[in-house]
Amino acid sequence: MILKKIDNREEYCSRAENYIGVFASEKWLSVYGHELNIIGIYKDEHQLIGGFYFLKTKKFGLSFIKLPPYSPHCCLFFNSDGKNMSSVNSFSKEIMTEVCNFMESLKSSLCIMAFPTPIIDLQPFIWKKFKVIPNYTYRINLKQPLEIIKSNFDPKNRNAINKAVKEGVIVTENSLGREELFHFFQKSLRSANANIYKPELEGIFMKFADYQNSFCVVARKASEVIGVVFCVFDKQTCYYLLGGVDKSTGIAGVNNLLVQKSLEKAMELGCSVFDFEGSMLKGVEKFFRSFGPELVPYFTVNKASLPLEMMLKFKKRELF
Repeated sequence: MILKKIDNREEYCSRAENYIGVFASEKWLSVYGHELNIIGIYKDEHQLIGGFYFLKTKKFGLSFIKLPPYSPHCCLFFNSDGKNMSSVNSFSKEIMTEVCNFMESLKSSLCIMAFPTPIIDLQPFIWKKFKVIPNYTYRINLKQPLEIIKSNFDPKNRNAINKAVKEGVIVTENSLGREELFHFFQKSLRSANANIYKPELEGIFMKFADYQNSFCVVARKASEVIGVVFCVFDKQTCYYLLGGVDKSTGIAGVNNLLVQKSLEKAMELGCSVFDFEGSMLKGVEKFFRSFGPELVPYFTVNKASLPLEMMLKFKKRELF
């Protein structure tokens, strides 16, 4: 088995998108330009059977391996031709061991990687002294009637949506241009004291977004934009990527209404799953939970050089 960098991202995307979906598409990867490291997993010199990606950066003279901003995981995929569970498990173990060894060989000061939900065998990373941390997202099965989905909402959630409608909040689809979306979310993230990652945020709207892979729902009151949710989707799954509300209006239930409209739009597009795309912040988790979704775990692996790990324990004890 050979792991090596892929210079032509089309080679990776042509295989990975079938397994991973939108976050392994060429348009999504175009957001990151040539900064992205795409690693192919080859059965031999030429037969690609898997791959993943990450960013490698430097700061304060230290090297860091991390996920690209706004990507939920490293998009690792691999296909096995195992005939029984023993061979499938053994192949998975071999792949994950090779991936772990590859990450180790990069000798970074800090490595933080998240894996897609189907990847659950992280033992090779544990054996190499990585911290393996469970994380969670929420998902809603869209292959059921909308009324069943809404019946699982918290009653307070339904009340908030009704109040927003009574306040005269109107929701429209795809009624903001690319520049308007970029500036809205730049302002929204800044007001929430969240990391913005301006080049990547701009790239999502200017290079990636079109009607074949994304949509936005926009809340207005008297023609004034007071909230937006932006989702990306593929054939299977719709992901809640960005959401923001102008809290200065004092109108409750705007974001609740926007999520409900996003669910309806995802169903209209034929998606089977609505993924809230990460739910680790306590306040955000509570909000997403109010829609009655299923809690789904995924895993991150973290490792830092010893001096850096000791420093990080004071700020990120939950990770180190």
